[in-house]
Amino acid sequence: MANLSESYDKAALVISLVIALALGALVFMAKGKVDDDFPSNTGGRSAKAPENPNEEFYKEITGRVGGEIVLEGPVTDKERKMNLFVGTALFLDAEGREIDLGDPSYPKVHEPIDNQWWLDHRIDPGWSNSPGLDKDGDGFSNREEFDDKTDPNDPKSFPSVIAKLQCVELKKREFMLTYSSDSTIGGIKDGDTFKFNHEEIVNKRRVRTSSENIEQGKGNDSNLFSKGGAQMRYELTKVEQRKFVNPRNNLEETSNFAVIEDVAGAKKGDIIEIKKGSRNGVIIKDWTAVLVLAAIGQQGNQLEIKERDSFALPFDPNAEEKPYTFAGVSDLGAAIIEWEQDGESKTLELQPLSPAN
Repeated sequence: MANLSESYDKAALVISLVIALALGALVFMAKGKVDDDFPSNTGGRSAKAPENPNEEFYKEITGRVGGEIVLEGPVTDKERKMNLFVGTALFLDAEGREIDLGDPSYPKVHEPIDNQWWLDHRIDPGWSNSPGLDKDGDGFSNREEFDDKTDPNDPKSFPSVIAKLQCVELKKREFMLTYSSDSTIGGIKDGDTFKFNHEEIVNKRRVRTSSENIEQGKGNDSNLFSKGGAQMRYELTKVEQRKFVNPRNNLEETSNFAVIEDVAGAKKGDIIEIKKGSRNGVIIKDWTAVLVLAAIGQQGNQLEIKERDSFALPFDPNAEEKPYTFAGVSDLGAAIIEWEQDGESKTLELQPLSPAN
């Protein structure tokens, strides 16, 4: 058994030597192939590198590195150049037609707003009421901001605030003046005296105030009323005798006419003419407009402006000058607002939201 074991050991050793010799032969053969593929330096001269079939292409590309590279985007069928890296804003109209918002030759999505305006301000025009929306919440619509060239994304940039003025209601004070009697006999003479009445509904009751016997043209001494609702407001400047045609019988008649001036009220300077007689009274209406600015957070702040008074609006650069005037009430019952702008007279009529009281 010992001899058999020694034989196995010798056999294994022989096999190992054979394998080692075979591996050595392979390594030697591989080295020869490498030398053939990659020749070594001989005689101090470099071996010539193999030719590259794409050498000219590489030279062209590497020559562009560091230089300007121009990338041109596509061109639409209407020859408009497009940005290579930004998509084109297309809009489908009600008929399914594509509208290029950046091309002015296409129809406007919402007249008269330019399509480019929607892109410039990053506002979606895809809603039927897009012009009426208020993106920045300042109380002015996209259409209003477009018209006045203000920024629809900035709540501090908005059109003239007068455009948002509303009349909540018109308060009316109404009374009647009558030329009741005088001391004249025949013609009018110095020293003649005249009497007048002031009648007004107060708390659903008719209240009458009668004047003293007054003379014409005496300044304060010719003031019609020393008490009541028209106290120290009207002066009798003169009384004239005139001929007129009576509309009831179409006959010419003669009567006295009083010329009265408003000297203290909102209508100071107004001239009123009253024919003698209790049936010939003149009705006077004094108005107060309750106004509100329906924008820029002012919706809850009301302004009460008496007729002929001037006023200013919040955020108005000309507020100190009180540029606006409540001029009166139109025949259609609208508050008339007047102001000057760029050397021109402007007028705005505001129908009250509630009927006049």
